[in-house]
Amino acid sequence: MDLFSPIASLFGAAVRLRGWGYAAGLLRTARLQAPVISIGNLTMGGTGKTPTTIALGKLLLDSGHRVAVLSRGYKGDHGGGPLLVSDGQCIQATANEAGDEALVIARNLPRALVAVARKRAQAGIWLEKHFGVDVHLLDDGFQHLQLHRDLNLLVIDATNPFGGGLPPRGRLREPLDAICRADAVILSRTEVGYSYDELIEGIRRYKPDIPCLLAHQKLVTLRRLGEEEELSLEVLSGVAVVAFAGIGNPSQFLTTLSKAGIRVVQSLFFPDHHHYRAPDCQRLVRECEKLDVKALITTEKDAEKLSAAEFGIREVFAAKLAFEFNDPHQLSRLMFDVAGVAAR
Repeated sequence: MDLFSPIASLFGAAVRLRGWGYAAGLLRTARLQAPVISIGNLTMGGTGKTPTTIALGKLLLDSGHRVAVLSRGYKGDHGGGPLLVSDGQCIQATANEAGDEALVIARNLPRALVAVARKRAQAGIWLEKHFGVDVHLLDDGFQHLQLHRDLNLLVIDATNPFGGGLPPRGRLREPLDAICRADAVILSRTEVGYSYDELIEGIRRYKPDIPCLLAHQKLVTLRRLGEEEELSLEVLSGVAVVAFAGIGNPSQFLTTLSKAGIRVVQSLFFPDHHHYRAPDCQRLVRECEKLDVKALITTEKDAEKLSAAEFGIREVFAAKLAFEFNDPHQLSRLMFDVAGVAAR
């Protein structure tokens, strides 16, 4: 037994005890009037929850539903009751207030209601009262047991499924038997043509026959920092760029850029949800000067906390990523049948 094993065991026991408390009804679970679809993960760091939430939101919106996204507003300054990020027509909050992920969701789902709150049931009740909602998407909700969900989707990164175990050794938020709570698993960042049978078999040891959907990530468009117009990838054809980001899985960002033909000559990474300051931008500009590079590229999430003025003559591009599902009809069936969301 190594030094970390007792700590990991205690962590796992505490998480299991909390889950048992909710399952036994000793801890209160709130219910909303409209169905709730939760999107979450088992590991700390980026697995693709936000792109998955956006993909599901588009599917529901295109089916004629009034969609609300409930976010915890991670790393945002707002810590009180419900904060409206988008009313389905315009954005009403900043990344500093609501957190970068909520802003990315609001920009990519301009017809959806988006709200943040520490107690997300409060946000859901408030949105139902003031706007009317057909279905809620609970972003990063797998561990948010305070709110009942009608469909529990678990996102697992196929490139690093289980994060090396429980803390302090690894990045798991809870033991793997928590897979039993999921109604379906979405394997993110898969590669077309690869087999994931072994990983699926490992997942189904905990819950036999659980549906496992495959999704792959791709770069779809670009936009210049401070502008709204979406640009084709051809804008950066043959252009050397410096890539930077403050995200949970930066290596996957670089892989996606490479697959899209973006020529990255240097990369700099910051902690997840990093709040950029003037020295950070100056460091990036100096790196560009050293390499004689005139353009930088970052994620949509990072772009929400940056100003083009900080980079002078250097152009900064935000990379818009999207998830595509191998079988989108299976996803539709889960949402429209299992969650009780009526197709329109």
